[in-house]
Amino acid sequence: HYEPAFKKAIEENQKEIDAIVNQRSMPTFENTIEALDRSGQMLNRVASAFFALLSAESNDEMMEISQRVSPKLSQTSNNIFLNEKLLARVKSIYDKKEQLNLSTEDAKLLEDLYESFKANGATLNKDDKEKYRKLSMDLSMLTLQFDQNALKDKNRFELLITDENELSGLPESARDAAAMLAKSKDKNGWLFNLSAPSYIPFMRYSDKRDLREKMYREYMSVGNKGDEFDNKDIIKKIVNIRLEIAQLMGFKNYAEYALEHTMAKNSANVYKLLNQLLEAYKPIAIN
Repeated sequence: HYEPAFKKAIEENQKEIDAIVNQRSMPTFENTIEALDRSGQMLNRVASAFFALLSAESNDEMMEISQRVSPKLSQTSNNIFLNEKLLARVKSIYDKKEQLNLSTEDAKLLEDLYESFKANGATLNKDDKEKYRKLSMDLSMLTLQFDQNALKDKNRFELLITDENELSGLPESARDAAAMLAKSKDKNGWLFNLSAPSYIPFMRYSDKRDLREKMYREYMSVGNKGDEFDNKDIIKKIVNIRLEIAQLMGFKNYAEYALEHTMAKNSANVYKLLNQLLEAYKPIAIN
């Protein structure tokens, strides 16, 4: 039912945007900013349900759906943020925000919305908008491919324990969960994998260092085994596209672009915090 739901939700979202853009009334906070904030609720509900399940309990069918749906979602987002008439309405309100006597919450909503338009290419020239549209679509598909490779690689690893002595240190809850997982796959014993509910208790409580090492090495090498699920080439492509997008937006690198509207503001502040943490924690870690 997901694809029909996405189709319907995207159509509803487009109708909501068209209603905002095509209205004859002058732009106001209520008929433009609030209306935009309310738009897309059905699409958000469908996407939240689908992508939560895709991450938690995926299968080949779900992955195939995501490959068909993701370009449509990117296109929908671009159609909103690159809509010149919509930007004009938002900007006309943003430019006179000082005279509107907005509440703190409304002023923040207006600020965030306008900055979102800027960050998603709305203020670029016509040619650069088309470049951004293509780059964002490519980035969306590469990111999806990265996630699916990682998920497939993670899902194929299993640690089956048949000797109860190998469960030393594990609490009853972790043993029960592993037994249920094994039973669900018609296997005898206790089955562990790299999903958080299985991996974290095993790494935290197991007395078996060799098994912990095996689990850890598998977890840390997800998407990095040189096989069909290897992500190294995809990472290079993602990094280069992010750099292109950042430079298109007038930033020297993607970090500066991504951090502009965060608490950190820039990469220098990020490294400053990391170095402070390093100084504080390293002596304790060594001891």
